[in-house]
Amino acid sequence: MNKSRSSQKKKQKSQGTKILRDVRIPVEPKIPQCQVCEKKKADFYCTECKVHYCQNCKSEVHTSFWKKKHKDFIFQEPYVPRNEIESKLCDKHNKELCLYCKDDNELICTKCYVTCRKNNHLILDLDEYSNEISEKIKIILNKIQNVEIQNNEIIQKSLELKNKFKIEIKELSNLIENQSDLLIQKIKKSKINHLNLLLKIGIISDAKFDNIMNKNEAKQESINETKNQIKILKKSKKDNKKIKLIRESKEIFEKEEKEEIQRKKERKKEQQRKREIQREKEKSEEIRRLKQGKKEIEIQRSKEEFDPKMNRENIIKLNNENKTVWNPSIWKFGRICGKKIYCRGKHQIKIKIDQLPNPENEENEICLGVIKTKNMEKLIKNGEWDGTYYFRTRWDGKENESKKLKKENGKWMDEKYYPEEIYFKKKDIFEIFLDMDQKKISFKLNEKELGGSENLPEKVNFFAYLLGIEGKEKNQITII
Repeated sequence: MNKSRSSQKKKQKSQGTKILRDVRIPVEPKIPQCQVCEKKKADFYCTECKVHYCQNCKSEVHTSFWKKKHKDFIFQEPYVPRNEIESKLCDKHNKELCLYCKDDNELICTKCYVTCRKNNHLILDLDEYSNEISEKIKIILNKIQNVEIQNNEIIQKSLELKNKFKIEIKELSNLIENQSDLLIQKIKKSKINHLNLLLKIGIISDAKFDNIMNKNEAKQESINETKNQIKILKKSKKDNKKIKLIRESKEIFEKEEKEEIQRKKERKKEQQRKREIQREKEKSEEIRRLKQGKKEIEIQRSKEEFDPKMNRENIIKLNNENKTVWNPSIWKFGRICGKKIYCRGKHQIKIKIDQLPNPENEENEICLGVIKTKNMEKLIKNGEWDGTYYFRTRWDGKENESKKLKKENGKWMDEKYYPEEIYFKKKDIFEIFLDMDQKKISFKLNEKELGGSENLPEKVNFFAYLLGIEGKEKNQITII
């Protein structure tokens, strides 16, 4: 029982402090606008809709059977804000808060009263609860008044003490000023006396110092004379020793010089011998690489062939196990690619020109080179030349044109034109050299270097472009 009473007292104290904290200066809030028309000031607040209405909007909205039952709060002067209106209603049952539960320390409605009564809670009317709180507030106010009286007494005492201290401080400051003036006068007099003494002492000390310096100079001169005599004697002894040392050092130096010359000759011979050995090794290594390279080229050359699947509209005809191709169609551009993918090592592709029309009176065109493996289908189907590196010869019946070029990222680059005498003829041998380690390509026509290009893609395939024309002889090439 004692514990329950003490807990109730603690609750009552906390309630009183909460009420004091919640006391604020009242501020007249502004009446909000109607949330429907947003033109007139609100006359009503509906607790069910939770919306502010003016007179017209309220009658227009609340026409249905159910909305007529909504509880409306008319705004009066002074205006009561929405949160205060809602706070007067129970959160659980949406009814007016008319009672106070002392055990739960909260306002309750009539429905909450039933549950609190079952739990044997102490329930008060709002009037009783307000009387209790007002009595507690009076007690607290009395205490505050007593504290204010005590504080006023303390403030008066402190002001009296402050005035006393001011008077004492003024008296002390006057004394200090008077005594400081006397001390300054005494210090000035003592300073003058000390300066006079110092002047007398300085004159006496200067005279004594001059006498001592003169005596020291005379002694120093005699010491210097004796030193010079000693140096002359030492020099004479050292000269004899130096002559002997110079003779001995000359003999030693001549011997060392002869030995050094002999060493240099031996080093040169050793270096020449090492260089000859290195040259022989490099020659043998180069011969071995050339032999190995020739074998690789022969192996790669035998593997290359045309891919029948990469043949545009089957215009180009194949023969000789897919190594010989020709274009029998009239005015159609035939495009075909090789099967082998080149990505590493050095490779050589040899092509023999078997047949071609007479370049003097017929138009003709042949392109031979490599293409980026990813772009093969675009070249075959759509005629897109991006990623190609090739040599081209073209005739129009009057003059021929030969050049090498490449196309990267939609731009023609590295274009070079050759003289008229350099073009494809019957029985010519055209060679393509690929160095996929350094990403380079170069061309040869009948053992004549035609240059090439750099920065090849990682993977490439061989391709041929043949223009078909009217006549007996067709453009025909063979991989050999």
